[in-house]
Order: sequence, then structure tokens, then C-alpha cells
Amino acid sequence: MFNFVKKDFLSLSKSKSDLLELLFMPFILIAILGFSLGNIMMGGTSNNTFNVGIVNEQNFAEDLDRLENELVEQGMPAELVAEMAAGAQESDPATMLYELLEDESFADIMVVDEFDNLSSATHAMNEDEIAGFITIPENFSYHVWQSIYQEEDTSSALKITVNEAENVASIILKSVVTTFVAQYNLETSIALATDGQAEAEDQTIQHGEKVQLSVEEPVSAFQYYTIGMGVMFALSTAPIIATRAFKEKEQHVFGRIMLSGTKPLTYLSSKMISGTLITFVQLAILFALSTLIFGTFKGRDSDFWINVFYTTGLYSLLVGSLASILTSISLYANDNRTVGFFGSFVSVFAFLGGSYIPVEQFSEYLKQVGNWTPNGATMTSYLQLLQGFDFQEVLPLMLRVIGMTVISLLMAVIIFPKRRLD
Repeated sequence: MFNFVKKDFLSLSKSKSDLLELLFMPFILIAILGFSLGNIMMGGTSNNTFNVGIVNEQNFAEDLDRLENELVEQGMPAELVAEMAAGAQESDPATMLYELLEDESFADIMVVDEFDNLSSATHAMNEDEIAGFITIPENFSYHVWQSIYQEEDTSSALKITVNEAENVASIILKSVVTTFVAQYNLETSIALATDGQAEAEDQTIQHGEKVQLSVEEPVSAFQYYTIGMGVMFALSTAPIIATRAFKEKEQHVFGRIMLSGTKPLTYLSSKMISGTLITFVQLAILFALSTLIFGTFKGRDSDFWINVFYTTGLYSLLVGSLASILTSISLYANDNRTVGFFGSFVSVFAFLGGSYIPVEQFSEYLKQVGNWTPNGATMTSYLQLLQGFDFQEVLPLMLRVIGMTVISLLMAVIIFPKRRLD
């Protein structure tokens, strides 16, 4: 069997077309996709940041003067009026909202654009220049001050206008404003109830929540496409091995091997082992070259590489089993078109598995379907390992790979023409 495996390696090494397909093409595509589509597909900084507008219809100076005049008319001492006016400026909700939206913590999320009126903001939103805008209505701050300093039952509300309600940017904008209003009302109520002697326990306003599911850095474009192209072109190993087996039959090499007393299953096993080893070497070369040239997996610890070794080994076994079943089919049917038919499906599997683009951007259903394809389940496992998951956590996906491997091997043995050899 070792001689058969050695023969497959030597014949493959002398085939320029096969080497180009298995090694050169995926590496070129990794470079092209990584450089040209990286930020678009993976959501670079510019793609994550969105613009929002704000329209301020109130006149702060006039409203503050109006409040002071009313306090004076109520007979309050000048010092107390001045103190309340200073407090009004300090607690102005509109000013605090501006400070929040322009805070550094939101710099990577949203950019705030000011508009003079509603029509200009609406026009910008219709032109997709902004995701939505906040309207601060006339007398907004004045009505808030009235309820605080004059205990009048007034109300005023901010207005949020968004282009698409279900858009992520719109949801973030509404979440930020809603949380701000709730926190402002809470702190104001506590201050009024305690006559300014107590403050909210937590002075840090949490405007929404930024959740990082991974303990590692987000997956980069080069990491994504190295894995995507690697698992896609690894599938091509199976039809290449099967095609060579069919050629060996046409050239009567297979017949001479059988006449030499070699068991048919030994020959079939050699194709499975050849496909496994070639796939493993292919992926190892791609990962190593991508790391050396693009720094794809640079700095990863030994645990990560051990987990990658397990994943690559199991996927290689699956590709080897696919090579064996395609070999059985081509020999049984005396037709190499079946192998070609499977080869045409590699692109379909690549799409469903997410080699070109994360399919969850289109549909969660597509993602679930993709995770049942050989390359999709493996690719998702690789990506989760990159995000800090342990091998035990990707084991459910790997069990699918193991299951496909067992089924393919059983079918390969059943179909293989042990006696009927033309």
C-alpha cells in the first residue's frame, strides 16, 4: 500500500495543472480577496461606523433667560436664581445628549452631523447619508427645567427618525437615546426626591451594551479567506485522486495491480490514504505560506495549533474518504463523468460553506445548511478556534465531519467493484 501512496504523490508532483489547482490558485485567491475585498466583506472600521443627524430646534439662551425671568417674578432672591440657572445649564439634557453622542466611546460606532432644520436632515437620510436623526424640539430644555425647578407638570420628548427601523444602525441609535432618557429621568427623580442630597448609586451611564463574544481579536480578512480557500480547494483533491484512478484503469495499470495479487480493498485504501495525506499537506502549506507572507496566524499559541492539527486531520480524512467513494463510483460505472459532476459541485459547497462570503449575512437558514456541508462544518470550526474556542466546543461540528467520513467509506467499500473488473 505504501508504494501505491508513494506513486500517487509522485504522479501528482509531476502534474503542473494539479499543483496549480491545489496550491497556486488558492494562494492567489487568498491574496486577491484579502487585499481587495477584506474591508468590505469583513466589515472594516469605515464600514462599521455610521452617521446620524441631530436637529436642535430650541434656543438655549432664550429659554434660559425665560427661566430666570420667571424665577425672579416668583420672588426668589437673585442669588438663588443665579444658583438655579447655573444648575440648569449644568443639567441641560440637550447639552448632555450632545456630549454623550460625541463621546470617545462612540467614535468607532457613529459620527454625529448637525442639521439646521428637519428638511435638510430628512433629505440626508433619504440619500442614505445618515441612518437617522434626533430632533430636539422647541422649548425641550425649558420644559425639563420647569418640571425640575418650578414643579410644573410639563413634558417634552426627543424625536427619533430612522430610515429603516430594523437596520442595525437604527436600533443602536434608538437604544442609545432611550437609555440616555431613562438614566436622565432616574437621576433627576432621585435628586428631586432627596432634595439633591443623594445621587444614583451608579454614576456611570451605560448606553447599551457592547458584547464581545470572543476573547480573541475579530477574524481578519486574510484569516477568513485562507480558511475559506483552503477548505474549498482541499475538496478538489478528491476528484483529482479519483480521476487518476480512472486513468489507471483505462491504461490497464489497475488491471495489472489486481493480477499481481493485490486485494481490491488495498488499492481502494491507498486512494483514501493518498487523498488524506495530500489534503493535509496542501492545507499545511497554505496555512504556513499565508502566515509567513501575510502574518495570518502569527502569534498563535501551541493550543491553537494543536486544535488546528486535529481539525485539519479530520477534514483530511473526510476528503480522503470522498476520494475513495469517487474512485469506487468511477470504476463501477466505467465513467469518469461522475467525478466531473462532483467537481462541479465544489463551487456550490464553497458558497454554502461560506468560502466566498459569510452566508449568515444572507440568511441564518443558509448558515445552518452550510454547516452540514463538509467544507462548511470544517470552516466554521476553524473560525471558532480562531475566536478562542477550544476543540471540545467545536466537537459537535467535527462529529458531523466524522459521520460523513464513515458514511463515505462504507459506501466506497460497498460500491467498489471487487470482482466485476472490465
